[in-house]
Amino acid sequence: PNEMSNTDQRRATQIHAEIAALGPCLPGTISERWLRCGNPRCRCRDENSDQRHGPYLYWTRKVSGKTASKLLSPEQADRYRPWLQNDKRLHDLVRELETLAIRAAQNTEEWEEK
Repeated sequence: PNEMSNTDQRRATQIHAEIAALGPCLPGTISERWLRCGNPRCRCRDENSDQRHGPYLYWTRKVSGKTASKLLSPEQADRYRPWLQNDKRLHDLVRELETLAIRAAQNTEEWEEK
């Protein structure tokens, strides 16, 4: 038998529908970086100056436990930002489903919450 309350079951159904409607989910973040180049005479090499090159946009994520970064154009960054937001939303929704399942298990088994 389903031990989830009617309210929790309705919320779980809503979550499943929202997950199905999300669209592409891209893990990671987009960040701006201002960098120094390799030219020793360039303005960016002056330690007393903030005249670095940039901003450069990077998509960063973990791959096999290591940080991987990809340089993006501004157009690519704009295209992928909604995908990154979808991924964050997906993880929030999964955590909410887990919370509902934990509550159902605790109620079914009459476990005390710790």
